[in-house]
Amino acid sequence: MEATNDLNYDSYLARAIAIFNDRMDADFTGDNIILTCFMTEDQKEIFEQFCSEYFPYRLNDRYQEEGYFDFRASSFIGMDNGGKDGILLRTDIPYQPVELLHIFLHELAHIYCAHHELDGKSFYDEYCEDYAQTKEEDGIINAGYAVWRECIAEIIAIELDDSCEIVSLKEKADVLRQLKGEIEPVDGKLAVSEILTAVMTSSEIEASQTWEKAETAILSLNLFDTPPEMDLFRLVYAQLRTTFLEIDVDFIHELGYLYLNILSLAVIRNLRQN
Repeated sequence: MEATNDLNYDSYLARAIAIFNDRMDADFTGDNIILTCFMTEDQKEIFEQFCSEYFPYRLNDRYQEEGYFDFRASSFIGMDNGGKDGILLRTDIPYQPVELLHIFLHELAHIYCAHHELDGKSFYDEYCEDYAQTKEEDGIINAGYAVWRECIAEIIAIELDDSCEIVSLKEKADVLRQLKGEIEPVDGKLAVSEILTAVMTSSEIEASQTWEKAETAILSLNLFDTPPEMDLFRLVYAQLRTTFLEIDVDFIHELGYLYLNILSLAVIRNLRQN
């Protein structure tokens, strides 16, 4: 089936909501999830209208900067707006129907996590803005949360999306190798998040009852073998099998610290190769 933008976006969101409510015991409705669409030519105008009406705090985002709108969809968490959350969807690119459904599942996962990760509070508001005593510590926490929030949202979306096939690490090896090469200062957090997602949703790791078995499977790739890499996998593996969505600042700080170590190793490796 060819990709198209001639789709009923509301109906696909409704399907995603129904799946989420059934499988995650969520309480999403068409009334409390506001969908707004935009195109490249009107992205700033639509963003300002959307935020002014429902999410005024997001007007503090740096949306005037180049690259801000480099996304297909983005989730918005309601604050003092009557319990409404939102999704902003780009519609001037074609979508496969299964792709659109997955995008909505991913964005709903962001919203669901934001409401369940910290006993109803916002982790970002509590810990990502001037929480630590130094800017360096704040940077570690922010990096850790950026990696985690994309990772957990995609893991949930994959679990809920019946069109996603669970495959082996061996089948993902080429993608993982490419992602490892993309770990650099600008987009490194996204690359590490995608690596974590791919590894944690592989058939071997999902079937592993202990970290020792999971570790053996990961090491068999001969791709990840440094202490920070393996410590990161261990940390996320344990999180997914214990408190899952519920996180604390210590977990996010450790994740951020390990990410920055992995980034440093990647920068050194790239310098040596060049």
